[in-house]
Amino acid sequence: MVSADGGTPGQMIAGSSQEWDLSWSADGRKIAFGGAPADPNTSIQILDVTSHQISSLPGSKGLISPRWSPNGRTFVAMPLNSRSLMLFNFATEKREEIAKITVDFPNWSKNSDYLYFLHEEDQRSVMRIGIRDRKIERAADLKGFRQASYFGVWRGVAPDDSPLMPP
Repeated sequence: MVSADGGTPGQMIAGSSQEWDLSWSADGRKIAFGGAPADPNTSIQILDVTSHQISSLPGSKGLISPRWSPNGRTFVAMPLNSRSLMLFNFATEKREEIAKITVDFPNWSKNSDYLYFLHEEDQRSVMRIGIRDRKIERAADLKGFRQASYFGVWRGVAPDDSPLMPP
């Protein structure tokens, strides 16, 4: 990590572990990450940026790709097969499956009300799920949308929550 004012980079995690899909907490004090996507023993880890202590999120074995919500109250993660979506609520300390659907590249809406994701089965599209009502709907149809390469499947959300896709 390097200070916003510049300076010498410092290593945050000692050793040579594999950290994938890092996601900052809303307050910037913690980073959630998963392990290698092919490792069935992976779990979601949370790094305290100040103390450099790492803790495992209970009940997260076999989950990858954590995404902290902008409001900091929840985050989502997926199992290794990417065929469902798990929601973690920090206030209630509960975990629940909120969707049984193929999920790739999940991204939160700015107000934490929706989670957008790429859906590759059936009709390729960008989908979104309402966090309160769990309603899943198509946000953008990708029929005929041609992508340049394997890494072209990335997607994100613009400041107005419209889906972003590279050509």
